[in-house]
Amino acid sequence: MVTKASKKPGRPSEEISECMATEVGIEDFAECLCVGPNTCRYALPFGYAFLCQHPRLNEILENTKKLRQATASRP
Repeated sequence: MVTKASKKPGRPSEEISECMATEVGIEDFAECLCVGPNTCRYALPFGYAFLCQHPRLNEILENTKKLRQATASRP
């Protein structure tokens, strides 16, 4: 979910720290895993899901993978 403005130059202004997405097997498309993605300007309704079209999608996917790995490795 897009929330705060980023202060890094040369990047889209939206913060991605709360964003989560998973790959759907089609290049450049991912399913948004956030609660209430209809408030995100990069969420595209698609059937019963939302596709993430964020320009920093690759970073979001990597962050989601890291979070899932960290959660899975907890006892």
